[in-house]
Amino acid sequence: MGVIMKRFHSARGSLSIVVLAMGVGMAVAAETLENPALRWAAEGPGGVPSFTKHVVPMFLKAGCSTRDCHGAFQGRNGFRLSLFGYDRVLDHKELTADTEKDEPKGKPRSRIDRANPDASLALRKPLEDGLEHEGGTRLKRGSWQYRMLRDWIAAGAPFDKATEPYLEKLELLPEEIRLTPSAKSNPVDLRVLAQFSDGSRLDVTALATFSSNDEGIVKVSKNGEVSAIGATGDTHLVASYGAEVATAQVMAADARGLANFPDFPPNNPVDGFVAAKLRKLGIQPSDRCDDEAFLRRAFIDTIGTLPTPAEAREFLADSHPDKRARLIDRLLDRPEYALYWASIWSDWTGNADGNLNPNIKVTWLWHDWFVDKFQRNVPFDQLARGIIVASSLEGRSLEAYQAENKAVSSRINITGGAPKSSFDDGTYGRRQTLDLYWLKRDGDPEEMAIRSASTFLGIQINCAQCHKHPFDRWTQDDFESFTSFFRVMDMRSIDGGDRPNRRDYHLVALYPGYRRGKEGVVKKHPPKILGGETVGYDPKAGADPRERLWQWMVDPQNPYFARSIVNRLWGHYFGTGIVHPIDDFNAANPPSNPELLDWLARDFIEHQFDLKHLHRRILNSRTWQLSHVPNDTNRHDRRNFSHAQLKRMPAEVFYDALLAVTGTDQRVSATYAPPGSRTIGLAATRLGSDGPEYALRIFGRPKREQTCACERSSETGLSQALFLLNDVDVIERVADPKGSAAHLARRFPSAADDAPLAEEAYLLALGRRPDAAELKRVTDFLQSSHTNMPREEAVRDLLWSLLNVREFLFVR
Repeated sequence: MGVIMKRFHSARGSLSIVVLAMGVGMAVAAETLENPALRWAAEGPGGVPSFTKHVVPMFLKAGCSTRDCHGAFQGRNGFRLSLFGYDRVLDHKELTADTEKDEPKGKPRSRIDRANPDASLALRKPLEDGLEHEGGTRLKRGSWQYRMLRDWIAAGAPFDKATEPYLEKLELLPEEIRLTPSAKSNPVDLRVLAQFSDGSRLDVTALATFSSNDEGIVKVSKNGEVSAIGATGDTHLVASYGAEVATAQVMAADARGLANFPDFPPNNPVDGFVAAKLRKLGIQPSDRCDDEAFLRRAFIDTIGTLPTPAEAREFLADSHPDKRARLIDRLLDRPEYALYWASIWSDWTGNADGNLNPNIKVTWLWHDWFVDKFQRNVPFDQLARGIIVASSLEGRSLEAYQAENKAVSSRINITGGAPKSSFDDGTYGRRQTLDLYWLKRDGDPEEMAIRSASTFLGIQINCAQCHKHPFDRWTQDDFESFTSFFRVMDMRSIDGGDRPNRRDYHLVALYPGYRRGKEGVVKKHPPKILGGETVGYDPKAGADPRERLWQWMVDPQNPYFARSIVNRLWGHYFGTGIVHPIDDFNAANPPSNPELLDWLARDFIEHQFDLKHLHRRILNSRTWQLSHVPNDTNRHDRRNFSHAQLKRMPAEVFYDALLAVTGTDQRVSATYAPPGSRTIGLAATRLGSDGPEYALRIFGRPKREQTCACERSSETGLSQALFLLNDVDVIERVADPKGSAAHLARRFPSAADDAPLAEEAYLLALGRRPDAAELKRVTDFLQSSHTNMPREEAVRDLLWSLLNVREFLFVR
C-alpha cells in the first residue's frame, strides 16, 4: 500500500490529509473523469444521459426515491419509485407509463413528454411550475440536473436493461482523512468515483449522497464538503450512489496525546492493535485497573456472579504475578460460566416461551443444550452446526428418537405439574443438535433466516425482505433464496397422524421436506448462499442443503462467521463492539479497528473455534484490564477501547447480586425452576407473580421476541432507582431474619467489630474494602447506632445503603 500526501483545495481553504490508496486507487487520484455537473452545465457539451448512471441517482439525490416520498412502498399520489432507486425497470416503467390525466382533455398521459420535454410532469412538478407538489421544489430551472433530465426525455427516455451497464464498484476519496489540530477548521472536498460493467468510470460526486456516522466529530454537506467539529476521535463518512456505498475514515487527533504517548506494554497481541490506533488519534490509554476493580469485573463479566468476601480476600492477598490469568482460568472452569453463557445465547437464539407446549418447560431443554455445550467447550463451529443442521432423529431410527423423547417428557413431567427431577441431568442437553430452534411455534422460515443471519453472521437481512438493503448488497432475491434453507424442514407427528394437531414436544419431530405450503417458493427461489452459489433442493435426492450452508459459514474465508462471534464476545466484555451494533455488519458500518477484528477472527479459527481461548484472549489483554477512570485525552472516547466503560449489570446478574448481598434465596416456582436455581440460569422469559419478573423487566431483560441484540436494554432509569430505594422485594430481603443482616449482626456484635463489619459489608456488596473516608463514615454510623437501635437494624441500614450506591449497580 502506498501513502501519498495531497492537499485538496476548496474555495474556503485547504487541508492537509493523508490519502491511503493501493493499486488502481493511486492512479485514480490523478485521473480526469466525466463529471455530470460539468457535462450538463450551461457551457457543457450535454448529450444523452444514461438512465442507470445519471437519471436514477439524480432522483435519489433529490430525495424523490426515499421512503418519505415516492420511494415508499405505496408510492405517493399515484407515483411510485423503487426505494433508493434499486429497481431500474420499475422506475423506468413508472416514469413512462400512461398514468396521469391531462386535465383539459381528460386523456391519459405519461409523466414525460418526448415531443415537448419542457411540458413533462417529471420536470414541471419538482419545479412547482404551477403544479401542486407536496415534496416542494426539488429542481431549479436551468440547473445542470434540469438540463440532464430534459436531455434524457428529449432523446426518448432510453433504457434497455439488457444493454444498460450496471455499477460494479464505488470509491470514496480520500480513503482516510487525518485532521491535524492546526487544520481542523479547513474543509476538504470528497470525491466519489464509480466503475461500471462496460468499463466506463465516472466522477459521480454530484450524484452521490453523503452522511457522517458521528457528526460530533465531523460533518459532511450534501455536496461532499467535510468540516471538522473540533472533537477528538474517529468516525466514517459514507457515500451512497446506485446500489453501492463507500466509506472513508476520518481521524481527528489530540495534540497532547500525539506529543506524549505513554508506554503501553502489551499483555498479548490484542493490545498492539489497540495501541496502534490510539497512537494515531493521540488518545492516551488509562492506567491498568487495580486488583479490586479487576476482580469484580472478571466475576460479573465472565460468570455473572459477585465474588464472595472470602474469594475477594484470597485474590487480593495473592502476590503471584500471574494471579489475574489464573483467576480467569478458574472462572472459565466454574459451572456458572456455562450457566450464564447459556442464558446469553438463549437471548441471541430466541429461546422464548413461544416454543412447543408446554412452552415454559421446553425453554429449559433449550437452555440445557447450551449448558452442556459450554461445559464441554464444544468448538463453536460444531455448536453452530448443531443449530443450523439440527434434526430430531440425528441419524437414528424413529423408535430410538421416541425412546429419548419419552425419557425427556417423563423427566420434565410434560403433561403438567412440576418436573419430576431437576432439569440439569442432561438428557436433552447431551443431544448433538438443537431441534427446538426449528420447532418454535412462531418460528416461520423468514424469522429464522433473519435470526440466523444476525446471530451467526452478524448481518441484518430483514430490510431485504421488502427492498434492497440500503447499506449492503442484499436484495429481495438474496433474502428469499437464503430463507429457502429454512423452508426445507418440516414438523411431523410421531404418533401416526398426518400432521400434529397440537405443537406438543412429545408428539412432534423435525423431518426433512418442504415446509408446509412452501414448496412453490422454494422452487422459485432455491436455497442460495448469501453472495454465493445456488445450492438447490431435491427432496428425492436426500441431500440436506443446510449442510452446505453450514460448510460455507465455517469456511475460514467466510467474511462474517468468525468475525461475528469475535465481535459479539468483544461487545459483551467492552460494552461496545468493534463493529457496533454487534449484529449489524454492513458496508456503511465499518469496524472501528479492522486490523484487530481480523486478527482476532484468524486467531479464533487457528485455535479450532475454541470459545474459551477467545474469552482468554480478550480477558487477559491489557486493554480489557484498563481502568474506567479517564484522562484528558480519552474522556469522550467510546469506540477505541482506551478505558473501561462503566456498564450497568445485566438484569439477571443484578438480581442475583441482590440475593447474594441480602443472603436470601430465589423464588421462581412458576418457572418450574429446580430448587436453588440462579437468576442467571433462568430459562423462561415469563416468571410469574411470585418471581422476579418485575425487577428483571425494569432492568432490561428481553422477552426474546426480536431478532436483534438491541432487545436487551442496558439503560438506567427512575424505576430502577425507586426499586432499590423502596420496593417491597428489596426491603423484605434486606430485613430477612435468615439473611445477611442477621448473620453479620451475630458475627460482629460489638463496637470493637465495627471496622471488620464495614470491611465485610463492602467486600460483600462492592468486592473491595472501604477507603479511609468510607470506613470513618460507616464506623461513625455504627458507633452512634449502638445506643439507639438493635445491631441487626443497623446492619440492615448499612446493606441497604450499599445497595443504593451507584457502584453496586455498575461494573467499573
